[in-house]
Amino acid sequence: MKLRALVIAATLTLSLAACSKEAEKTGPKVGDQDSISQVSPLTGTALERGAPDNPVFVVKIDNTRASAPQTGIDKADLVVEQTVEGGTTRLAVLYWTNLPAEVGHVRSMRATDIGIAKPVNGQLAASGGAAVTITRIRNADLKIHSQDSGSTGFRRGPGHAPYNVLLDLKALAGTAHGDGPQRPYFDWASAAHATASAPSETPGATPSTSAPEPKKASAVDVRFSGQHTTRWAFANGVWKRTNGTSQPEFGAQNLIVIHAPQRDAGYRDPAGNPVPETYFAGSGKFELFAGNTVTTGTWTKADVSSTITLKDENGQELKMPAGKTWIELVNDGIARTTIK
Repeated sequence: MKLRALVIAATLTLSLAACSKEAEKTGPKVGDQDSISQVSPLTGTALERGAPDNPVFVVKIDNTRASAPQTGIDKADLVVEQTVEGGTTRLAVLYWTNLPAEVGHVRSMRATDIGIAKPVNGQLAASGGAAVTITRIRNADLKIHSQDSGSTGFRRGPGHAPYNVLLDLKALAGTAHGDGPQRPYFDWASAAHATASAPSETPGATPSTSAPEPKKASAVDVRFSGQHTTRWAFANGVWKRTNGTSQPEFGAQNLIVIHAPQRDAGYRDPAGNPVPETYFAGSGKFELFAGNTVTTGTWTKADVSSTITLKDENGQELKMPAGKTWIELVNDGIARTTIK
């Protein structure tokens, strides 16, 4: 059985003495339920049918009215919304456990995608990209599947280019090769302890300052720029966009706004707009909406490949509740979150 280092949050049930030297180097075998309890690196939830054989696909989806409606967003494991030129946004939609036969509408990649895809060894699927961006993504050791280069699964749907590209992920998975995730996206809480507000304590240690009582929220507006605000409402246990174009919408058990530095990517789009790049590493503030509670604090990501860790306002470690998550990756200089 091929060894793959993708079960990150696995709980070993055999003693370390029983592990072979090979297992210590490469990790447990996928599907070996006698020695591990498999947990998804993308959601923190149990992989009831074992780890998928396919890699994680990071599909770039347009987020403007010109390409509406969005297709297949609700099937994703995790979604990241990012700023692109002109103050508009685009989605990086991560699929691993569910591969829809139709997702879209697919647009081009950006350098920001490096920090989005690297933690889970994601393979970028896009309509194309600027030469400088493609070079940077390849230099980051990420695979690219592009309509421009004739990759499997892309087709034109109704509407006009470039807003009508669709992708069959099942077809793409039949030709794509590569390893799956190598680490968890977040430092996940176990499903049995999926709370956003309880700090961990060391037995016998002096109790630390208790975490602040979580605030409640039923709606939130996330302003990316003067041109775009994403609006959310909480109902039936999940957060959904109220101004999105996907039917059905992605239901986020966790909605997290991550404030990160934005810089110039070094080129302009065909219309002459400077292209921004959000550097998804380092640290900054966050607002986490887990259920109807709001927790604020600081996120840290050692480099673009690292797991995201969280601390609350008191500096206490915060585990991300297990569940489907939507990340609003915003410019730390101009973004604003309005909680209702």
